[in-house]
Amino acid sequence: MSWAKRLQGVCPMLLAVQDGISPSDVESIVGPEIGIAVGGSTEWKETTCRQWGQLAQKQSAYLHVLRVNTARRIAICKDAQADSFDGSSATRFSKTLPMLDCARRQVSLLGGVHA
Repeated sequence: MSWAKRLQGVCPMLLAVQDGISPSDVESIVGPEIGIAVGGSTEWKETTCRQWGQLAQKQSAYLHVLRVNTARRIAICKDAQADSFDGSSATRFSKTLPMLDCARRQVSLLGGVHA
């Protein structure tokens, strides 16, 4: 956080969260100026992503999810109302691109398109 003031206005700032961090640990930090980047282990990310989405919505913070390489994880991002996600699958294995793009475009039957 010591760099936050130096970087404010220079580039978007995202606080990386991972295994062992809970929304209550960072609630006072995140907001419109500092968003959330959900990393950590696959299991942790998948089970806590919705909580991070709820915090982001409550705090008007940007939500980005790291290492999203499957249609299932894209659906998890949509459920959490993530603003963005990334993954290397499409660049490493080009045959996955059509499937991932289709998953990205899929409209949720429970609430519209979120990601």
